[in-house]
Amino acid sequence: MRRTLFASIATLVAIGGAHRVDAQQAAPALSPAARDSVAQTLDSARATSAGRSLPAIDRFTWGDLTIPAGTTVDGPVAAAHGNVHVRGLVTGDVYTVGGDIVVHGGGEVTGSALALQGKVVIDGGRVGGEMKAATPVGGAKADTPALTGSAAVRHSLTITAGWFVVVLLVGLGVIVFSGAQLESVVQALENRFTTALFVGFAAQVGAAPLLALLCVGLALTVVGILLIPFAIVAYILGVAGVVTLGGLAAASVAGHAVVREGPNVRARAVRSLMAGTVLLVLPWLASALLVNSPWGLMLARLVAIAVTWVAASAGLGAALMARGGVRRVHVAVGSAEVAPAGWQTPTPIGGIVAARRPSATPSSPTGTPR
Repeated sequence: MRRTLFASIATLVAIGGAHRVDAQQAAPALSPAARDSVAQTLDSARATSAGRSLPAIDRFTWGDLTIPAGTTVDGPVAAAHGNVHVRGLVTGDVYTVGGDIVVHGGGEVTGSALALQGKVVIDGGRVGGEMKAATPVGGAKADTPALTGSAAVRHSLTITAGWFVVVLLVGLGVIVFSGAQLESVVQALENRFTTALFVGFAAQVGAAPLLALLCVGLALTVVGILLIPFAIVAYILGVAGVVTLGGLAAASVAGHAVVREGPNVRARAVRSLMAGTVLLVLPWLASALLVNSPWGLMLARLVAIAVTWVAASAGLGAALMARGGVRRVHVAVGSAEVAPAGWQTPTPIGGIVAARRPSATPSSPTGTPR
């Protein structure tokens, strides 16, 4: 009888004790990359006041974690890259990295609830301590899959189309408000392409030394020292404007090869810009379509970078030769001498051609011609 009583009591104690579980028992092991990511996030969070009480990396489990209703868990309870659903009682704190803390009806957390890269949701439960949700500076979200297949192609095509639209909008604005300046650069590039290309290369090499020389010159005076920041900003804006103007001129010159002449000058400029931009974007379009082929992507991008760089360099040189479009570059054209007509004779004054006066026809005394 006593043995039966003791056995019953032991069974009840075991059943009652089963309601207090350790939340870390069945924790799957973290992969090395995920563990490093969580460790970096925790180190960044511990530098703030909200993350000083974070437990060690070994206390975290991987994936979702549920505290069943009617159970009691001793904290801290911590999960990485998963949500913590509290339906029972947690005597302590609850932490998540890359997940949410959800306290359902009947659930209770006696301590604090801190969600890094997530949020704390009270769904009928209660949290006795503080509730905080934070994203630590420098905390990286791991296991973000890289785009592959059609998704990667769509992403690359979207970026290429976005740049195409931006270039067109900027070009249309330049044609509308600075069409004469753009036309001057286009003429300089068409007439002296090789010279413009070498001038563009030289400008790229000398851009940084010229800025340094400008800053040194301003630093010689007190007033100049105060003007150095403004001079740097003005220099950068000026370079950006000249490069933009030259790039648009290069696109227009490329478009002239496929656009016919027309009576409307502005309409032809728009068509040339659009056609040239399409030609310059074609290598980038090819690289976007070959994003899933490593070797194809590398070759396509090399071609795209080379074409874009040569066009931008030549356009930059033409813009500098035309002084930003405010001066037209004149090209000497040989002229052939025209032989004077038989009825023309040079006069003694400056060699100006004059017509020979017709001679009078002799007449007879009676007034009739001989």
